[in-house]
Amino acid sequence: MELKKNNSTMLKWLLVIMLFGVKANAQLPVQLFVGEKAAEYNFFWYSNIDSSGKWNLFNFTYFTVNYEQQQNNAYEIYQVATYQLNRNWGITGGGRFTSGKFVPQIAISYEYSGKNLYLNLFPAVQPLPNQTGIGYSLFGLVTYTPAIRNHWDLFSQLAFEPLFNKNNHVYSYQQLRLGLGYKKQFQFGLGVNYEQLGEAWKWKNNYGVFIRKELFNR
Repeated sequence: MELKKNNSTMLKWLLVIMLFGVKANAQLPVQLFVGEKAAEYNFFWYSNIDSSGKWNLFNFTYFTVNYEQQQNNAYEIYQVATYQLNRNWGITGGGRFTSGKFVPQIAISYEYSGKNLYLNLFPAVQPLPNQTGIGYSLFGLVTYTPAIRNHWDLFSQLAFEPLFNKNNHVYSYQQLRLGLGYKKQFQFGLGVNYEQLGEAWKWKNNYGVFIRKELFNR
């Protein structure tokens, strides 16, 4: 019953952020990763919400389905709004919805968007779910797509986030993708997801393949 309730709440949140965030000028790539232990669907989008470009929304969402252990299924909806102080730096507020809980956060944002390189960093402060105290994290998304020849590009992407409390490591993950892209429209290749858990940095990994599609590309 609790699982059904959490899934229903998750879908409602996802519908809200999609309705408010997806616009004609948005960047919206979706990706399916099929690994040896679990499959994952994820997407991120970035969109200005005013004509001056001072305010924008950023979202990174993933759903993971474990083939053998359903209790290890996971999802996270990371949603923040940023006020741009200048071309690259901004002040950010928002949070993440995961495991049926919303965790608010405040952050500084740094964004760089070039011809072949996209970088977004969010050093943040947030309360820790299921713990007392404050957590310190750094969410990052980096995509590098240099041209190879004709309509083909190299595609590489790294999403990561370490989380610490004032004394110890809490949780970290890294998602690495490396492959080829065609006409900036779709990409495919190899990937790996890493996780590190708790003070002992207990290591998990999941190797596989991915396919990615650009639905919008501002």
